[in-house]
Amino acid sequence: MTDDDSSSVTPAELRAMLERAPLEAAGRNLRMLPAMVVKNADVLFAAPEVSLDDALDIAAHVGAAFVTLRERMFDLAEFLGDAEGVPAGIRNNAASHDGDLEGMDLQFIGAGVSYAWWAAVDWSQEITAELEEWQEDADEKRDRERRERLARAQQLIQAAIDDAGVRAAKPMSRKAVVEAFIRGRMGPKNDVGAEYALRWAPQRVAEEWRSAYALLDNSAKVFIADLQELAEWQRSKWKPSERREVLLRYAMSRTGGWAPTDKWLKDIDAKSAPST
Repeated sequence: MTDDDSSSVTPAELRAMLERAPLEAAGRNLRMLPAMVVKNADVLFAAPEVSLDDALDIAAHVGAAFVTLRERMFDLAEFLGDAEGVPAGIRNNAASHDGDLEGMDLQFIGAGVSYAWWAAVDWSQEITAELEEWQEDADEKRDRERRERLARAQQLIQAAIDDAGVRAAKPMSRKAVVEAFIRGRMGPKNDVGAEYALRWAPQRVAEEWRSAYALLDNSAKVFIADLQELAEWQRSKWKPSERREVLLRYAMSRTGGWAPTDKWLKDIDAKSAPST
């Protein structure tokens, strides 16, 4: 190997270790038996930092009853998993090694501690690193696109909330007005952010409207008193239709342009109308 910091071995080195492992184990009076592989070992080390000889010396030192040696064959389907859109270069490179020997594991238990030593060939490490790098880039791209879509949705929703026409629409018909507002600003294609906004905006607009009128209702006595002091209300107080128009305009001016329901308008007019 040319890279001293590499955590992999060449295929020839791996094959040589596999061939001499049984002899090296026997030379240390270690039995080599097939067994279930420990999924999560207490101690893990790998070639070439730790050699096969060192691993077997440790097994002998801790009094392992036996050691288990396993060859690992490269499985393309397992390697790719459920990843979608893997670049052809990575996929083809991996496919060229399908069924090839990619590594070996040596496992043993001593004094209640499980040990695992492993070796992997250089090409396996390389294509694994390539796949992981691509997946990280793909994940970052998906996260960035998701943030952009959410920002786009929030921008459109806020624009709908701030729009005077949306605020002035009658509450019973406002949902359709909001949807038309969003659709009129959708991009030509794949505007996912706008689709989110189309789904969420009516509820958010309704929440803003309810909040505005909840604040107004909490100060209803002051609102009515201020209403009755208006010169235009005084001029029209004996004319119900004109009086309600004054009430409507005043309520909208106090709520940032939000139109009330007909019921709210009727109830407040009844409370504020002059006594006959």
